[in-house]
Amino acid sequence: MNEVRKKIIIQELHYWKHSRMLPEQYCDYLLAMYSEGEDTQQQDGKSAGITARMMIPYLSVAIIILLTLFLNYFTQLPYRMQISLSIISILTLLWASFFFSKRFYHYHIPLIGAAFLFLLATVQAVEHFVPGQTIILYLCLLCHSGMWIYTGKRLSIASFSAAGFLGAGVIIYFIVKLYNIF
Repeated sequence: MNEVRKKIIIQELHYWKHSRMLPEQYCDYLLAMYSEGEDTQQQDGKSAGITARMMIPYLSVAIIILLTLFLNYFTQLPYRMQISLSIISILTLLWASFFFSKRFYHYHIPLIGAAFLFLLATVQAVEHFVPGQTIILYLCLLCHSGMWIYTGKRLSIASFSAAGFLGAGVIIYFIVKLYNIF
């Protein structure tokens, strides 16, 4: 095959791999085939640096979640400050999820963190404003389960849908048990 054609094909394969038009395994196989094994060593050196650089956004998401949990549950901040901190963290994680989806990162991680913090903030708010009203808490948790099911269906995230259905099932069980329906 002509060398110019090989270089064009290899450039296209790199583009397809970067834009995820083909699965990475296929691109690696085709790159190895067209470059006759020479290009794979060059790419391996580059991928080690990319992996370390890609960990920084995930680490920042973990720090946001852990910092929010620490400040809300292990310090005695005023209630308004705790809720404000939770809202800011949730919005930051939703923004990070949008940012990750544009950069081909796994946007599920900040989205799961935002859903988790939103759930905790809701439980905390219900316990603060209407203490002892378990039915209101259960209804809020059912709303969360519905949002998770909707998000899972809308974004094709099976873990969100599964968590929503399981959460709704558990909450309905406790509502039935609380009011002796059956």
